[in-house]
Amino acid sequence: MTVELQSLHEQLQDALARIAQLERRLAEREAFPWRYLMTRSHPWRRQLYIKGRNMTVGQLASTVFANKLTPEQASEDLDLPVEAIREALAYYEQNKGLIQMEAAEERRYLAEQGCALEPQHLSR
Repeated sequence: MTVELQSLHEQLQDALARIAQLERRLAEREAFPWRYLMTRSHPWRRQLYIKGRNMTVGQLASTVFANKLTPEQASEDLDLPVEAIREALAYYEQNKGLIQMEAAEERRYLAEQGCALEPQHLSR
């Protein structure tokens, strides 16, 4: 009987370890709910990026807003799933202050480096 108890105890320990692992995975997923977005190491930028692209959420949102694209149109133009576009726009709405602050910082830095921020007028 002790052999049976030992076997049951081992099975129980194995099941508890698997449950703990599943709970950790679930907690990680809840802590980072984004499917199509990811973090990247950057000296000052904190907004998320689109997975598989060198594009921030702010850049995607700017493209969508400047061109007055629907999520479906943006999906086609940017070759991304429409769900990725919707997720990025939802993140943008939740983090608009951060994204706008980072855009202002980037404009300040570029101006400080002498980069023209506005297009030059062309002579006729």
